[in-house]
Amino acid sequence: MLGAVVPQRLNVRSMPMTTSSVLCRLTENEVVRGEAEINGWWQVRYRDTIGFVHGAYIKPINDVSRLSGAVNTPRLNVRTGPSPNATYLATLTKGASVKTLAILDGWLEIEFNHQTAYVASPYVDLTYSSSGYPALVTANLLNVRAAPSRTASIFGQLAQNNRIWVEGTLQGWSQIRFNGNRGYVSNAYIVPDDTVGPESDMPVAMVDHENDTIDAIPKRSDDNSLLPLTPPVILPVTGNSEQRAVATTWNRFGALLIQLCEQKQVGTGASVAVLCVESGGKGFEQNNSDKMIIRFENHKFWQYWGRHNAAQFNQHFRYRSDKVWLGHEWRKSVNTPWQPFHGRQTTEWEVFEFARLLNEEAAMLSISMGAPQIMGFNHERIGYRSVTEMFDAFSSHIQYQIGGLFEFFSPQMLQYLRDHDFVNFAGMYNGAGQKAVYGEKIRKHYEAFTKLMPNTDNK
Repeated sequence: MLGAVVPQRLNVRSMPMTTSSVLCRLTENEVVRGEAEINGWWQVRYRDTIGFVHGAYIKPINDVSRLSGAVNTPRLNVRTGPSPNATYLATLTKGASVKTLAILDGWLEIEFNHQTAYVASPYVDLTYSSSGYPALVTANLLNVRAAPSRTASIFGQLAQNNRIWVEGTLQGWSQIRFNGNRGYVSNAYIVPDDTVGPESDMPVAMVDHENDTIDAIPKRSDDNSLLPLTPPVILPVTGNSEQRAVATTWNRFGALLIQLCEQKQVGTGASVAVLCVESGGKGFEQNNSDKMIIRFENHKFWQYWGRHNAAQFNQHFRYRSDKVWLGHEWRKSVNTPWQPFHGRQTTEWEVFEFARLLNEEAAMLSISMGAPQIMGFNHERIGYRSVTEMFDAFSSHIQYQIGGLFEFFSPQMLQYLRDHDFVNFAGMYNGAGQKAVYGEKIRKHYEAFTKLMPNTDNK
C-alpha cells in the first residue's frame, strides 16, 4: 500500500490508537508505504522507526509518475539492480533529486542518466504531486535550490511577485519547475495566488543565468500566441548541402529563432546549425496526413507499461536486451509475423496508436516528438505539466516544437553554444559516444550559415 499524507501535519504513533505516544510528524504530500492495516490504521516504516498513521488521512497513490524524491543520507549508492550486490554506478549526495519509476521491496527504481537504476528506498524521502497550484513570491529575491535544504546549491533567484507553479510540498519546501528542472523554494516566502485558477495557462517564471526574468515560450495551441516565422531576410537555397540546409531552415523559422535566441542569449548561427543537425527542420510529415513526426521506442514502453503487463507486452513488442535501442519489432496479433517499423511514419503511427489503446499516457511517454525529437518523458523538463499537454502543443504547430528544443537546452548546453564548443554540446545532447561526429556536423552547418549571413549576430 502506497499513500500520500492529506493534512498539513499527521502524527506517526507508536501504537494504532490515538492515546499512544507520537513518534514523529509527517507533512502534506509526504509518501508512506503501508506494511499492514490494523483497524483502519496503516503500519508504516519511517526512517528507522515502525509506527502507525490513521488511514483516513492517507490518500492511496496509483500513479508513480507523480512521485519525486530527495536523498536524506550523506551518500547513497546507485546500482544496476535492486540488490546491494548489484554493480555500483554512482553516488548521490544528500538533497539530490530522484525521479522514481517504480517502488520495489526496499528499493526504488529510478531514472538515472536516461537509464534505469536502483537505490535503497529508506534513504529517499518521497513526495507526491497531485495537481499543484499557482503561487506568488513575497521576498525581494527568493533563492531556488537544487534540493529541499538550506545547504543545497542555488540554481538562481526569483523576484518579488513572480508567479510560480507549485508541484508539491515537502517539509517546509515547495517543489517548482525552474529552467526545465525541478527546484525548491522555502514555503515561508510564497503565498497561493488566488487570482489564477488551477487550470490556468499561467506561464511559469523562468530565470536566466544572470537572474533576469524573461517571458516563458508559449506552450498552448492558441492562435493568438503564435509568433511570426518568416525572417526579414530570405536566403537563396544554393551551394553545398550544409548551405542549402541552413538556408531552408532560416527561411522557414528565422523570425522565431531570432526571438528565441534573444531570450536564451545565444547566437542565431549556432541555433540554426543545431536545428539543422538535431531535427532536420521538419516537424510534420506531408505523406502521413501532416501528422507530427514521431518515433516509438519499444524499450521505453516496456519501462512505463510493459513490465507491469509482461505477458501482453511480449505478445506484441520486442527489442534487443543488450542494446535496447536496436531490434525493435512488433506485431498486431500473435498470428502475424514480427516486423520492423522504424523509418516510415505510417508504421510508427500504426504502432503508436496500437500502444495508445493499451495505455495512452505510457505510449506518449515512449515517443520522441516533432522536429527536435524530444521524448515524451521529458515533458516536465521543457515546461509542460503533463505529457498530454506536450503532445497536444507539439501536434498543433511547429512553434511549440522549436520552443521545446530551446527549453530542452540546459544552462551548460547554452554556454557551449555561446562558446562555439559544438563537440561538448553534442556530448550532452547526443551522448559521449557520438559527440565528435555530431559536433563536426554542427560546426559545418554553423560555418555555412556564417558565410550566407556574415553580418548576423553569431556571437
